[in-house]
Amino acid sequence: MTLLVKVRRGEVAMINAANVKLVKKNMKKSTLAVITLNVGDGDAIIIKFPSKKGKSACAVVDCYNANKTIAALEALKPDYIPFICATHPHFDHTAGMKKLLNWCIDNDLAPEQFWDSGFRHVSKTHYDIIRLLQEHHDKIRTVFPTSGYETVIHNVRVLVLSPSIRLKNRYDTFGTNINNASIVLKLEYPPKDIAPYYLSEEKASDQDLAKNERLKQNTVILGGDAQFDAWARITDEFPELQHTKNRGQMINSDVIKHRPLRCQVLKVPHHMSKHGISLEVVETLRPRHSIASCADKSEHKFPHELTVMAVEDIRDKKVKDKGIRYTGHHKKELRSGTVVALFQGSSTKPKLYGLGDTVKSTAPL
Repeated sequence: MTLLVKVRRGEVAMINAANVKLVKKNMKKSTLAVITLNVGDGDAIIIKFPSKKGKSACAVVDCYNANKTIAALEALKPDYIPFICATHPHFDHTAGMKKLLNWCIDNDLAPEQFWDSGFRHVSKTHYDIIRLLQEHHDKIRTVFPTSGYETVIHNVRVLVLSPSIRLKNRYDTFGTNINNASIVLKLEYPPKDIAPYYLSEEKASDQDLAKNERLKQNTVILGGDAQFDAWARITDEFPELQHTKNRGQMINSDVIKHRPLRCQVLKVPHHMSKHGISLEVVETLRPRHSIASCADKSEHKFPHELTVMAVEDIRDKKVKDKGIRYTGHHKKELRSGTVVALFQGSSTKPKLYGLGDTVKSTAPL
C-alpha cells in the first residue's frame, strides 16, 4: 500500500505505508536498526542500538541533511547519543553536522564522543565543526579512531576498519585522498566472546573456539566514501584465516572459517561510484544486502553501472532480486527512499524496508 503525502507545491512523497507499519512492528527494544536516510547524493545514517537497562541509544554517522536527521532522532527518542561520526570532511557528509550538534547540545543530547577521521579539509563547513567542538570540549570528547579500534555499545561491537594508521600518517603531506581518509565501521550483533582465546589449550579446545566463531552474528559494514587505497589496507589488516605449518597455532583453520570482513549488509561506499569498491573486495565482503545512497537525478551519475555489476555478480544468477536498495535512483521503480535494516539478534535474518520518502520529506519513523 502506498500513501501519498504532500511535501510542498507540486511535490508528493510516495510513502510505503505497508513497510512503515512493518518497521514499527519489528523495531523492538532488542532490535539493532541501521537507518540510511534518503538525503540524495550524501550520507546521513542513524544507528539505533538495542535497549539496555531501559535506556535507548542512537549514534549518527555523517549528516548531510540536518533537518531530516533531527526529525528522525525526535521520532526515535534516544535517551543518549554515544557518538556522532563524521567519516570524512566532504560537504555531502558534513553539511548538516554543525546544526545537528547544536540541536543535540540544546536538547541535552550532546554526544559523549565525536569521531573524527583526523583529515583536515580547507572549508568553512569543516572549520565551523572544529570550532564548535572546541567550544564544547567539556561536554563532547573528540576521538580520532583508526583501524582496530573497537567499543561495545548495548551488546553491539563497533569496530573501526579504516583509516589505516599508515594512511593517517600521510594526511599532513596530502598523500592520502580525502575519501580514503573515511572512517569505515563494522557492526557485530551480538559480539563474539574474546575471552576463550586467552585460555590454555587444555581449557579452550579447537571445538570451543570453533563454536564461538560459528556464533550467528548480524554484521553490517558502513563504507563511508572509502576508495581502492583504503580497501587495500582493510583487506590486508583484516585477513581471512589461513592454514600454516606452525605447530603452536591454536586456531585450526580446518575447523574455523575465520572471515572477519564478511557481512550481511553493506552500505556501499562512495554512493556506488566506480571508484568506491572493486569486484575483488565485494567478493571478500559477500554481503547479502547492499544499500546505496544516491539522488533520483544524481549530478555525478550515481550509481555507476560497473559497481552495480560487481555487487550483482556475487549473487545467485537465478535470483532476480540482487539485494540492492537505493535511497534514490533515476529509475522510479528502483527508488526505496530511506532504507531501514533491522536485526533481531543471531536467530533471524536481517529485514530491510524502503520507506518511500523523498529527499525533502521526513522519514516516517
